[in-house]
Amino acid sequence: MSLLATSDKVHQSQPLEDAFHTFNQVSQHLTESYQQLEQQVVVLSDALAQSNSEKIQHLSDKEALATQLEGLIEAIPGAVIVLDVQQKVVKLNACARSWVDGDVLGLPWDNVQTNYLIPDEQLADQFSLKTGQIVALSTTSLGGQSGSVVLLTDITQQRELHQQLEHKKKLAEMGEFSAGLAHQIRTPLASALLYASQLNTGVLSHEAQQIFAAKLLDRLRLLNTQVTDMLNYSHHGEFVKQPVKLTTFIKGLSDLYQDKPVAFEGRDAEESIQLYISKNALLGAIGNLLDNALDATKSGESVTCSISLNGDANLRITVADQGHGLSKKQQQRIFEPFYTNKANGTGLGLAVVSNVVNAHAGDIKWVSKVGVGTTMDVQLPVVMSSSMKQLQGSM
Repeated sequence: MSLLATSDKVHQSQPLEDAFHTFNQVSQHLTESYQQLEQQVVVLSDALAQSNSEKIQHLSDKEALATQLEGLIEAIPGAVIVLDVQQKVVKLNACARSWVDGDVLGLPWDNVQTNYLIPDEQLADQFSLKTGQIVALSTTSLGGQSGSVVLLTDITQQRELHQQLEHKKKLAEMGEFSAGLAHQIRTPLASALLYASQLNTGVLSHEAQQIFAAKLLDRLRLLNTQVTDMLNYSHHGEFVKQPVKLTTFIKGLSDLYQDKPVAFEGRDAEESIQLYISKNALLGAIGNLLDNALDATKSGESVTCSISLNGDANLRITVADQGHGLSKKQQQRIFEPFYTNKANGTGLGLAVVSNVVNAHAGDIKWVSKVGVGTTMDVQLPVVMSSSMKQLQGSM
């Protein structure tokens, strides 16, 4: 009986030992897994710390770069103005704040541009500041972002240098032209001296004196035209303008051609209408158009000069002839300095016309056909009177 009891105890303890053994194995496995997990946590923590460090460094670098870019934008020697999608000002650099003497943040760019930028009469992308500086304007879209950037660059010095260069170029051209001009002046001057000497002899009949006087006047007028063209061309479009009555201008022009076959239309202008012009320069320019028309006109035919108002501010002067006309090739070069198709021409007449018209912010157009004639149409925004009326009569 004792042996059997012992055997039963052995068999009963075996599952317990197996359970303990299994528990020990599981416990050891869990311990190893925990240790591995701890190692992975350490590795991940190190990696996270490294990533955080790199991220912090990256953010620090970006912040330093942003600060550097901000400093560069502030130091740019031009006005940088940032606009949002609604074209309102959201940021300005130091130069822009100095040029725009007021708080413009949040204002529409159109209002800022109207208040602080004076448009150039000839170039759409150039403006003047109230300080007198000349600036060039350029606008760039922010691409994927909303809004745009406006850049104003000071080009005052470049404009002055360009004007000086153009002036020197004109002087150089005038130097080259002087020799030829001296020869051209000599011929009509010699003729004028000859006619004057004959008038002084006292042996000519009254009819011959009138003929010689007319020829002398023609030679003197040609000399005056050549010298006037040279002087006006050398002015490079810079003329002193003053208020002049339209009636005075018309009379001055018609008096110059009273003995020529020129039909003037529009002489009955109102006395109250005034022009803001350089009278002598404009008379010379229209005179060049009339001289060209007379040279191209056949004997017995007349030239028409029509003077009228076009709108409230524009003076319109049209010179038309029925002469030999201009070819397309000639029309492409008519305003080039020193280009002429006349034996006694200086080549400055129409170049001077172009300079004078541009100096008065005007425009010149023409229609010409070989064998039919030429019409030159000049329009100038020079009328000063605010209560304008169309010229009466046949316009």
